Amino acid sequence: MIDLVLVQLPNPALASQMYNSLGIMYLASVVEQAGYSVEIADLRHGDMELPEAKFYGFSCTTPEINDAKKLAKQVKGKTIVGGAHPSLLPEDCVGGFDYVVVGEGEYPILEIVECTPEARDGLIYGSRIKNIDKIPYPARHKVKNPYNDQIFEGERYGKGALTATLIATRGCPYNCAFCGNIYRSITSRSVENIIGEMKGIMADGVTHFKFMDDCFTLHPQFEKLCVAIEKLHISYIAHTRSDLMTREKAWLMAYSGCVQSGLGIESADDYVLKLNNKGESTEDHLRAIRMLKEAGIHTKPYWMTGLPGETDKTIELNKQFMVDTQPDKWTISTFTPYPGCNIYNNPKDYGIEITEPDWSKWWNYVDKYNHVIIGQTQEEMYARYEDFFQWLKGEKWKRKPH
Repeated sequence: MIDLVLVQLPNPALASQMYNSLGIMYLASVVEQAGYSVEIADLRHGDMELPEAKFYGFSCTTPEINDAKKLAKQVKGKTIVGGAHPSLLPEDCVGGFDYVVVGEGEYPILEIVECTPEARDGLIYGSRIKNIDKIPYPARHKVKNPYNDQIFEGERYGKGALTATLIATRGCPYNCAFCGNIYRSITSRSVENIIGEMKGIMADGVTHFKFMDDCFTLHPQFEKLCVAIEKLHISYIAHTRSDLMTREKAWLMAYSGCVQSGLGIESADDYVLKLNNKGESTEDHLRAIRMLKEAGIHTKPYWMTGLPGETDKTIELNKQFMVDTQPDKWTISTFTPYPGCNIYNNPKDYGIEITEPDWSKWWNYVDKYNHVIIGQTQEEMYARYEDFFQWLKGEKWKRKPH
């Protein structure tokens, strides 16, 4: 019998299954290093019979929690739930699982599997892992296809080189009202640890990477990291905040092999940015894109529609931003007030009303919002999203080459 089966739950509202969960692979590596047997069961590609195990672990975002609760009733082993939803709304999970883990799960899951006295049934709070270097690299050998040929090009942009995902830091020190990040500070891996992981991946013939950090440029040894990555002669993409970008950082990223930077623009309406505590202005976004372009790095704005304060004027400002900046790619999501974020906790303060009680419909890439901006209808909100989405797809914002 297997000691632990970690379950990658279905993602029915996502158009692509290009990403494997780094969190699950980290959990698997810790358990395996301790000498226990562990498997990852990926249910995203259809139903499969879960192997018999002593423990079953479910890592859940909010829209996945219903599936996890259902599966937990069907398996015979002890059940563990962790991840974003249990960490931010543990009371919704207690009673549905034998163990509910709040916070980082590497050490709690090992305590559970080892049946230590600390692992009592019920609610378990994981201590913040200050030295990530002590955790073994993600167990990529436990998933069928650890690398993907859509990641580097991105959703809707076709296929490219096989790409590996990794992180250099965990957490985010910012306090955007729409974000439910449990940790408002960062911990970081050493440069040597990051490079060691990248070299191991390169041994598999993979030379393209995507850093999944919320803010790649926040690494405390950012310059040292860029210099070390340059020696590998690889290509990578990353994300950062506009207000963190400087010319020096842009050129360091380009020098080290960064070919594209994503930016959480969200909105080009300064009223919306201020209301949602983004901590950035449209001018910050314009300046960041300009500096990245000067360094030869492609830019990819991340837009979010349906945010508190959005109006028809907001979409027109968004369109003008695209015309003015001429980014290379883009992506768009529909705002979802996930548990833990300040908007979820205080919806009236932001002029919204949450209208959807069914967690399974809380995806941020769907054709219906689970909230309404007071004074507007969901139909008006979605029509605004559809207008902007189709306009982006039609590439009417692109300047014709001379």
